[in-house]
Amino acid sequence: MYKISVQLGTCIVSKITKNVSYWTVLDHYGISQEDLKKLNLSYEELYEIYTTIQKHEQVRKFLKNLKGKIELTND
Repeated sequence: MYKISVQLGTCIVSKITKNVSYWTVLDHYGISQEDLKKLNLSYEELYEIYTTIQKHEQVRKFLKNLKGKIELTND
């Protein structure tokens, strides 16, 4: 079962049991919650951040799985 949610607290990237914190991803790039508040972003801009982080997590998961497949072929 999949769920789509627009919250800045957590990002549901795939199955409902897989939560990724937006702040973890944003902090990795040096962006704090206070920084975002200063920008006074619109709903559309917040949604763009949400979808970008979601894509980021999907790419990260894909590459991790790809690396695992490559490691299996090297054994």
